[in-house]
Amino acid sequence: MSPIFRFVLICNIDGILSIIAFYGAYWLRLESFPGDLIINTLVVFFAAIFSYVLLGVYKRIWRYSSTDDLIIITKASLMTVILASFSIFLMTRLEDMPRSTMIIYFILLTIFSGGLRISYRLIRDKTLAPIHNIHERIKVILIGAADEAESLIRTSHKPDGPYHIIGIFDNDKSKWGRKIRDVDVIGPIDNIFKSNLLLKSQKVTKIIITDPKISRIDLDFLLKYTDNLGISLARLPKISELNDAIENNNNKERPIDIEDLLGRAETRFDKTNLTNLIENKTILITGAGGTIGSELASQIADMQPKKIILSDYSEYALWNITDKIVAKINEKKILSILLDTRDRNAVEKTFNNNKPDIVLHAAALKHVPICEQHPSDAIKTNILGTKIIAENAIRFKSKIMVLVSTDKAVDPTNFMGASKRAAEIYIQNLDREKHSTNFITVRFGNVLGSTGSVIPLFQNQILRGGPIKVTHKDATRFFMSVKEAVELVLISLTSSLNTRERGGINVLEMGEPMKIDNLAKQLARLSGLTPGKDIQIIYTGLRVGEKLHEKLFHKDEIKITTDHPDILIAKSRKLSFLKINAMINKMDEFLIKNEEREAIKQLKKLVPEFSIDPKNKNY
Repeated sequence: MSPIFRFVLICNIDGILSIIAFYGAYWLRLESFPGDLIINTLVVFFAAIFSYVLLGVYKRIWRYSSTDDLIIITKASLMTVILASFSIFLMTRLEDMPRSTMIIYFILLTIFSGGLRISYRLIRDKTLAPIHNIHERIKVILIGAADEAESLIRTSHKPDGPYHIIGIFDNDKSKWGRKIRDVDVIGPIDNIFKSNLLLKSQKVTKIIITDPKISRIDLDFLLKYTDNLGISLARLPKISELNDAIENNNNKERPIDIEDLLGRAETRFDKTNLTNLIENKTILITGAGGTIGSELASQIADMQPKKIILSDYSEYALWNITDKIVAKINEKKILSILLDTRDRNAVEKTFNNNKPDIVLHAAALKHVPICEQHPSDAIKTNILGTKIIAENAIRFKSKIMVLVSTDKAVDPTNFMGASKRAAEIYIQNLDREKHSTNFITVRFGNVLGSTGSVIPLFQNQILRGGPIKVTHKDATRFFMSVKEAVELVLISLTSSLNTRERGGINVLEMGEPMKIDNLAKQLARLSGLTPGKDIQIIYTGLRVGEKLHEKLFHKDEIKITTDHPDILIAKSRKLSFLKINAMINKMDEFLIKNEEREAIKQLKKLVPEFSIDPKNKNY
């Protein structure tokens, strides 16, 4: 619609509303209409348009109509009545027209003109419409029943709002039990502790501070509380901060907190006994440059180890993590090794020179499509590499070795999952053998934000303007944060020493799996975009080797509870370690001879539940 056409249309609408208000006022007062209909109609029509133009009513955007607009409309309506009254007085001396008619005319015109604009905003913003996508939104609690809270609630009530606001906590007693836009003000801030049931039942994952004058005591309380529960804490920026950003041309968007997307609170672990285990110990981390390995190195650096050995086969990743850890501890305590875990001699040299007390084996090929194209490399890295590391851990008397595994190892349909399941079987049964090394397996879901995961993939697609590519509308995955993944590995170190029965797999209870489609929509909304309107979502179909749904446990595995309510142990049947070792050695022999298909046959023997995806035409 052109600006000129829009201006003419709005002028005519206000002129017609003025006519309706004038004759309506006359009817309400006298139950009849005045004479000289044409003259009176023209007077009130043009008086309204002239007044509205003069006072700048038409410079205001209807969609953002507010109380300021109503004040201007009230002034313009008053001017309209004055001009109309003066014009009609000049022509008829206002004979047969009670003076109260013009007062009613003023009231009706203000209501009609202002009400039309407010109604337009309500309809355009769909403020009155029910919210149908609550399950796709981030559930939050607000701190502070102030103007900022009202503004955030109003924004969140829009169809494209990212948040579903559960309630508000405020220390002002006069606000308790009342509502802001139908959101309850529950009670004082320190009552959040008493509302754990509310937070858990509603799956609240974020607390937002909307009180710009919150005290340091309350802030410290919230920081401690949210850290204990694994709930992220944020606050709305102050107006002064926004002004500074604008002046400095640095008005950047708030970065997405990917932990918001978990759909549950992050699990927190008590690491009291962990420091004693790590302190003055030599720690070897394989795959130290990856997402898990780098976070392991970062957390362990805070526990005063004797030495951290950072190993990775990527030169850049190794340099990057070394530079990061050097900033945290003495450089003399760090040793960086460019290490291929498949190289027996290099691994043996590393163990012989450093005698690590604890080995955290995070090195692996993890990307399903790549492993589908290169099954030999998946077997070499994920199975043979794990075997080489484990054999040296025993030989050089390491106290503990942890294998990082994946939920794709459960009923695998791809080479990545099958190779990780074979590694699980090897480590589980090796742990049951008699030797001084404790072997632990930790099974993860998808780690939010890890290299190659859907989160950075979706974020890059959003930055490019879309479309967001989702494999399948109904695909689900279990998700955990990087911090949860790393803490699960570290807590497993202490729990293994207290477990009499060996050969289990530590699994984090991650609640219900998340729909990838919902995750994509949440990311779009947190980026300020409306899915399907501002950015498109397309469904590309499952890739080769991918499953529609993942599982955390095999049907034959027994779930054993632990002292921590969110950690379970998967216990599988005991197999002959000699047979397992022989099958893996045969895989190695076949790969040396370049007989890949024979090696795959051995893999299928070791992992009988493995079924190659029919879409993989190569195997």
